[in-house]
Amino acid sequence: MNKMKSAKAVRVRNPPETDYKTYKFSRQEIAVHFLLGALSAAVTAWLFYDSVVAWFLLMPFIILSLKDKGRLLCQKRMRKLEVEFRAVILSVSANLQAGYSMENSFREAYRDILNLYGQESVMAVELQLMLRRLENNEPLEDVLMNLAYRSGVQDIRDFADIFQIAKRGGGDMRGIIANTAGIIGDKQEVRREIETVVSEKKLEQQIMRYIPFFIVFYISITTKGYFESLYHNITGWVIMTVSLGVHAVACRISDRILNIRI
Repeated sequence: MNKMKSAKAVRVRNPPETDYKTYKFSRQEIAVHFLLGALSAAVTAWLFYDSVVAWFLLMPFIILSLKDKGRLLCQKRMRKLEVEFRAVILSVSANLQAGYSMENSFREAYRDILNLYGQESVMAVELQLMLRRLENNEPLEDVLMNLAYRSGVQDIRDFADIFQIAKRGGGDMRGIIANTAGIIGDKQEVRREIETVVSEKKLEQQIMRYIPFFIVFYISITTKGYFESLYHNITGWVIMTVSLGVHAVACRISDRILNIRI
């Protein structure tokens, strides 16, 4: 009985809902990104064009790179959400075995997440929102479905769908939750193994991404005037632009090859 009271005594804030499929940059992040992008554009304009005009023409690509960075940050945040969600499911499963109700199991899981990841962790914030909605007498299956739609994580969506069907049909909730935790855990283990295998290739990719710039820089420093015939004329600009375009396409292809989804 004391356990049930402690579960109900959890006090939570009312955090805003987060759409994990989009990333909202802070002003500081945007400022840092544009400063680094402007520096990269300046280096590229100097090495490949030796022109201030080229620097201004390259500046719009910073916006495109900001979009790519947002996509990568979304994937990283979704990956973190998936890892922490499995911890929640494991905690809920253990609480159900201890005799808690389903709602109180999630309340106790919030305490466990606070101990594991801290109050500012992704799943701690989501559990705060879930518990607040439960206090407003919203059904647990609707609360989970709301998280599933916002998360963009297929495992959470599958769990919410199965949970909704089982809750209405009187299914074995303990078995469903334990099975979901096992499936998510297996996928995370496979992902870790793949990341270990391709980590060396990713390092090689990052090195190769900057090799052309170092080559041009080295030749420019050691052999004065070597690239003069390619600067300040239409033919040279076309050759350098095509070279940069091929390099950009190669980088994008390598990113897709190494971005293995499970």
